Amino acid sequence: MSVFSRYAGILIMSFALVLAVLPARAQTPRLEALVAEALDRNPALQAARHRRAAATHRRPQVASYSDPVLTYTRWLSSPETRVGPQRNVLAFGQQIPYPGKLSLRGDMSGEETAVETAGIQSIARDIAYEVKSVYYDLFRVDRSLRILEDYLVLLETFTGAAEEKYATGSGSQADVLKSHVEASEILKRRITLEGERSALVARLNGALSRPPDTPVDRIAAIDTTRYAQPESLVVERALEVRQELEAVDARIRRNELGLRLARLGNRPDFTVQASYVTVPKLEGNPASDAGKDAFGVMLSVHLPLFRKRTRAGVQEAMARVEESRYARRSIRDAVAAEVAEAYGRLRHSGRALDVYEQGLITQAENSVLATLAAFQSGQMDFLDLLDAERMVLRTRLGYVAETANYRKYISRLERAAGGSLP
Repeated sequence: MSVFSRYAGILIMSFALVLAVLPARAQTPRLEALVAEALDRNPALQAARHRRAAATHRRPQVASYSDPVLTYTRWLSSPETRVGPQRNVLAFGQQIPYPGKLSLRGDMSGEETAVETAGIQSIARDIAYEVKSVYYDLFRVDRSLRILEDYLVLLETFTGAAEEKYATGSGSQADVLKSHVEASEILKRRITLEGERSALVARLNGALSRPPDTPVDRIAAIDTTRYAQPESLVVERALEVRQELEAVDARIRRNELGLRLARLGNRPDFTVQASYVTVPKLEGNPASDAGKDAFGVMLSVHLPLFRKRTRAGVQEAMARVEESRYARRSIRDAVAAEVAEAYGRLRHSGRALDVYEQGLITQAENSVLATLAAFQSGQMDFLDLLDAERMVLRTRLGYVAETANYRKYISRLERAAGGSLP
């Protein structure tokens, strides 16, 4: 078999490998399983869920009356009354805040729970993005390693061709050495990619809360379906469901409730107390009701006379409301910018993929076949052949990298839109 025939067979095989990155939806369930595992096991998400659980138990604490006070007094020197001396006083008191204060505190606690809920969703969204980003990087590395392995096989073919020419006197030893140097360079690149894969595996295992050295199978194919919805639709969805906006909306509601509570600071609180006084009956007391125990009810009013303190509380609450409203505007602008950036990167990556798929790969392959034929006929030297094959290698690796980038940009756009795309 001629060198040309061997090379053509390897080339067809390599071309099929590159095109294998085209739509492969069967690989999506594996990615979904990894995302589901991360959401189930990630400790940061578990911590957020417990924070929300703790927040849900705060409302009964802040929206309930304080504990009543039971007081007992034993007079050592009993005060004398008409019916006899007082000996024991038993009092039961309850503080009652001004109507509306407790319910406002409870509602504020409910908004804190809403903030924690949005935080859980935000963490889950970011975990899913991290898993997807690493997954697509692993695909790029694994596919690149496979392409380099095929390229090494091609270099063996080139080396054989160069050695044949050198043995017949029509080639030079330099050509053989150039082939060996090229193979060493590829081995070096392979080592670099293997090191990158180890780092990516550690990142993925970290997101999945696995031991760092847990092996991860090679990723052979990914879903490369293009996204076609307009940017305006993504922006609209992001502004509706983005978790940071939901959290700041809850903070705005909480601060508005806090302002209402602060304005109630100039309203009095009350204390109601019931007392029972024991009076022993002494001989010789002519009163008809001598020795009769006494009952009493007392109402205390806490007067908010120091208005400077209450006014400062209202001013503070108003400032917090304004701060949270401006914070929402800032977050809204940042979300819109994030969507625009992600969508722009996605659009440009799609155009780059179109260039690859609409002729660049085929043109590179045809060019190297023509160069190989010219090399065998003596019209081009070995360096021209190596340059042509390097161009094919760059094209293959570039296509794989751009395919992975496109999926990463979709994941970034999903994150910007709140976790899913319309």
